[in-house]
Amino acid sequence: MTQIEGALTKDLLVRDEDVQVLHGFADLEAAQAYLETELFTKDVVTGLQPLWFKDPEIKIYSVA
Repeated sequence: MTQIEGALTKDLLVRDEDVQVLHGFADLEAAQAYLETELFTKDVVTGLQPLWFKDPEIKIYSVA
């Protein structure tokens, strides 16, 4: 994530019902741009796909 513009944090939330990867970005545009990077589309999505039981939910939240 150090090479992704606007990336600030990356955390893993492990719960009984699921596992979530939480990313923090400088702004909404940086978060949206990350979803189009080769790192996300080829490395993350392709690499984790065999572990999915269903398609993942990808959500972007903005806080004030």
